[in-house]
Amino acid sequence: MRRLSVIAIIVVALGMASCVKDLEFTGEQSDPLLVVNGIQQVGQPARLIVEKSRFFTSTDNDLRVKDVAVDLYVNGAFKESLQVRDSLVMEINYDWNTDQEVEELAYAFNYCEGQYLLCEGDRLKFEVRSSEFETATAEVTMLEAPNVVSFELVSIDTVNWNLMLALKLEDPVGSDYYNIFPTDGLQSFTSTDPVFADIMNLDADSFLSENTEYYGYGPYNIFSDNYFNGKTYTVSIKASVWGLDEYEPLTLEVSRVDEHLYNYKKTYEAYESSNPGTVIGMFTEPVQVYSNLQNAVGVVCAQSMPVVKSITLTF
Repeated sequence: MRRLSVIAIIVVALGMASCVKDLEFTGEQSDPLLVVNGIQQVGQPARLIVEKSRFFTSTDNDLRVKDVAVDLYVNGAFKESLQVRDSLVMEINYDWNTDQEVEELAYAFNYCEGQYLLCEGDRLKFEVRSSEFETATAEVTMLEAPNVVSFELVSIDTVNWNLMLALKLEDPVGSDYYNIFPTDGLQSFTSTDPVFADIMNLDADSFLSENTEYYGYGPYNIFSDNYFNGKTYTVSIKASVWGLDEYEPLTLEVSRVDEHLYNYKKTYEAYESSNPGTVIGMFTEPVQVYSNLQNAVGVVCAQSMPVVKSITLTF
């Protein structure tokens, strides 16, 4: 058995060696790209983060773009120019030479925000201009809120302090994507429901780091309606109630997201898995991350107004 194991290791090593391809790095840096990201939510003003890419060897944390201007068109007509301001993320480091704390720039980008409150059905077009890059454009359509029929408590396991919950959705015909965000009293959940077979977590702060009023922290769970397209379906959810008080509400926010966000998250997670820095990534081909911008990279996507559902516990 030991001899076979050694032979197997040698075969794998030789196989890996045969797949190695040396790429000569001359030190030349590629030109930066314009990067635009933003989740547009019904009932909120338009928001974008604009920055430029940096070469993988660069340590420059200032990614601001010169002379940024962003125009918003709604349903084919000019609506407004977004306000653009510098956003600086600072960090405190300790300087051992001076024996003092020093505030240093950790990250800088352009933050753009409008005043018009986005409505269901709005067709948005963004034009992002700068003296450094070609004009970039992105188009999205704002979504209707999901039809949440009910959110109910199915059972309580007082031995293991677990709850079984049921979220019933009425899904229209066509491709739809949902986001479940647990809030008050329900910070996380697990589920064996088949809709979560390809669950993806939305790190919204990576899109809008200045907008923490709604997106905040915690799990953002995106799934498609592939399993129940055009039907009324009940999603099973399991949550822990350890440490919760009686009569404390459990709250879910349910919204619809568009295919741009879904495709971005799906390809991004595939890219993470194929990263050469991971064990699995050593044996995979690189993945192209989805983008829906012209003359730029990134993703501008839409999210509906969230439907808030709560359950009051009684033990």
